Amino acid sequence: MPWVKNQHYVPRFYLKSFTDDAGCLSAIRRDAGGLKPAFRSKPENVCAENYLYEVKRRESVGGDGFIEKGVIEDALGKIENNLAPTYRLLLSYLDSGKLPKGEECVELITQLAFLLAFFVVRNPKWLNEVRGNSAARSVELLSSGFFSDEDILQMDLAGYGDEFEAIVELAYLDTALFRLDKGAPLYDLLVLLLDMDCLFYIAPEGFEFITSSLPVHAEWKEECDKDPCGFYFPLSPRYAVVFGQRLEEDRCVSISHLADFAVDSFNRMLMNGDGLWEFLIARDQSKLERLVEEYRDGV
Repeated sequence: MPWVKNQHYVPRFYLKSFTDDAGCLSAIRRDAGGLKPAFRSKPENVCAENYLYEVKRRESVGGDGFIEKGVIEDALGKIENNLAPTYRLLLSYLDSGKLPKGEECVELITQLAFLLAFFVVRNPKWLNEVRGNSAARSVELLSSGFFSDEDILQMDLAGYGDEFEAIVELAYLDTALFRLDKGAPLYDLLVLLLDMDCLFYIAPEGFEFITSSLPVHAEWKEECDKDPCGFYFPLSPRYAVVFGQRLEEDRCVSISHLADFAVDSFNRMLMNGDGLWEFLIARDQSKLERLVEEYRDGV
């Protein structure tokens, strides 16, 4: 697979659901200076960073300065290829107004929960925190004798003899993005989601759900709580899903039609809920601009 320089943290198969008939989406970018004017774009040009999943060499300079170039992006791409058909299948079920029953429904919800967890762990602002631990951790591991003489010899033979910090960063990324072991972020999020009710919502005619560069919004009952009590995720301009704490022993899975004001409430929640998004995204630019004006005015 050819190496990709511009690496997406929101998969394009998801962003394409928010495009218009011309294949463009509308977006508003937020940076340190605030919200910028709305613009139209192809999905390829938003929610991506150059070399996002690459690990830079610290000491030695070889090749283009990366360790295991392209390996993480390639693995993420394979996961996306597996998730995209399930995502499209879910939208087709929602179009029909009925979800499958039995094991097929369980598998569909499991894949959806994985998709939400996958979106969270690969967000660059969250990953930057993960990567920030690699320097101190590499020093700890070296001083504790974690690396044997044989390990050090093998790394030296592979050209990584002076790259302990980079090796540790790569291991941190591998754990955060791919590991389904207890205590790993992806696993813990998945377990939390799969223990929740799953409620699908349909927007009324003339109203749309917007999304963002971090489309999974978490809610806590109390600030001191360790785990969120619920998650909101816009599936497309027409559909959204809420994972929430179970009200009964058996998990509830349902489809409901929303009133227009409820769609706006969900959109505002996504906009106001955290400071982690860089882009707001919608299919309809005028609707997005209206929401942003209300956001600026504190409505």
